[in-house]
This record gives sequence, structure tokens and C-alpha cells, in this order.
Amino acid sequence: MVTAQLLSPAKINLMLRIVGRRDDGFHLLQTCFQLLNWGDQMTFDCQQQAGNGKITVQGMPQVAAANNLISLAADALRPLAQVPSDWVVSVDKRIPMGGGLGGGSSNAATTLKFLNQHWRCGLSPPALLSLAAQLGADVPIFVSGQSALATGIGEVITPRSFDTPHVLLLMPDCQINTAALFGHADLTRDQVPLPEAWLQDSAFWINDFFPLVLQLQPAVKRLYEALKDHMPVRLSGTGSTLFAVFADAADAAKASQLASAHCRAILVRPLAGMTNTDSFA
Repeated sequence: MVTAQLLSPAKINLMLRIVGRRDDGFHLLQTCFQLLNWGDQMTFDCQQQAGNGKITVQGMPQVAAANNLISLAADALRPLAQVPSDWVVSVDKRIPMGGGLGGGSSNAATTLKFLNQHWRCGLSPPALLSLAAQLGADVPIFVSGQSALATGIGEVITPRSFDTPHVLLLMPDCQINTAALFGHADLTRDQVPLPEAWLQDSAFWINDFFPLVLQLQPAVKRLYEALKDHMPVRLSGTGSTLFAVFADAADAAKASQLASAHCRAILVRPLAGMTNTDSFA
């Protein structure tokens, strides 16, 4: 029987602008994704090689099966499976739910890449990206496995590298509902897209959701107020996680020690790139 342990990496949004809205209600984005060398650990245990494509998810009791992106990813691939083996997928959940770090989307992408190979679905990278976009706006970036600029509704991906040698994740004890933020009346939805050359400058790493999150989430605001004078604190995505980027390892370690008195603080590094067979470190 085959057993595989895979890293399902977290991400941060270095910046996030809302630059419009389509007629179908989807928001048009400009955002810079940085994948991280930290995240959930997913273990795939094969139960039966000549199976029916059954997937059993363990470790996420708080997520209903109908909403579990791992199950939905498997459902999307099952009609294409040439070898529909059965698997138990166990998730060691380290990425907080509602934290803006892309945990569910990353789990879905890891599942897509793994099962595409082991079920011999034969989807090419562009076809897998297209399928990923149907599961959620953040899923394609994890399928691509590299940091990137994303536009459109998140499905137009341009690989990019960013100068983020040390990233400190700051996690208050709260969750944020993404749908509620996107639907909020106070959200700015008409920003002008920035020239790509500007996106390498951290002075332009602005998240349009940050003022709204500070307004709606007291725990995030308290953490921001406690740390803003000590480090360059930013918001990731539409979640509750704040982060700070450091060029120097000693400065990052000092900031991590200070932040640990206020929240769960984890010091991580960028993920240069990965495949669906990379193991968890």
C-alpha cells in the first residue's frame, strides 16, 4: 500500500486590491501571493488500488463533508480516474481556519495534484489549473506551486518572486468570514491596478480589506495596536492573520519573541516552488 506525506503550504497576500466587479458579482483582484514553507501536513494512505475512488477525510471534524474542499476536489477528478483507488486523507491542521492563509484552498490543490497522478486522470497543468479555478479563487495559485501575481478573479497567474526572506505570522484567536467581507458596504471596490514594477516595493503592499477588518474584529485591532510600532504589520488576504516581513534573521527572531507575548507567532520562510510529491519537512 502507498502512503505519502505532503506539505499543503500556507500563503500570504503581500498586497490585495479590489479593482472592479464583474456582472456576475465576482470581484476583480490584483494580489501578490507568497507561498510559505509551512502549512498543513496531509497524509494519503491507499486503502485499495482497485477501488471505486472513495476518499475518506480525517482530522477535520469541524468541516462538513459537503463543504470540504478535499472531498470536492476528489469529486471533480473522479469522472476522469483511470485507476480509481481508494484513499484515506488525514490532515494535521496547522493553518487556522478563517486566517487568510489559504488552508482549505491549499488542501484542495494538494489533493488535485496528488489524485491527478495516482488516479491517472491525465490532466495537463493548464487543465488542472482550470479545474482548480472552479473550486475557488485561491486554489490555482497552490496548484501552480509558486509565488505569483494574480489578477482577474484570481485565476490569471503570473509567476513572480518577491523579496521576503523572513516572514513572521501573527495569529489572533479569531476567524473571519470572507463572504461577509466581500459583501460589506464599506469595502472599496474601484482601486486602480498598480504597475507590475511597483509590486516589488513593499511601500505598495496595501490590503483593501485591512481597514474593514480592523473595524469589525476587535482581536485583530488589539494585536495590530500592540505591535504596529515594533514591526511593519500587514494583513493577509481576507482573514485574521497579520504578518511582518524582515530582511534580517536576527530582527525577525527578535520580533517573533516580542509578538509571542500577544499571540501565536510563527517565523517562516518563502517557498520557492514545489511539486505534488514534495514531502513535509
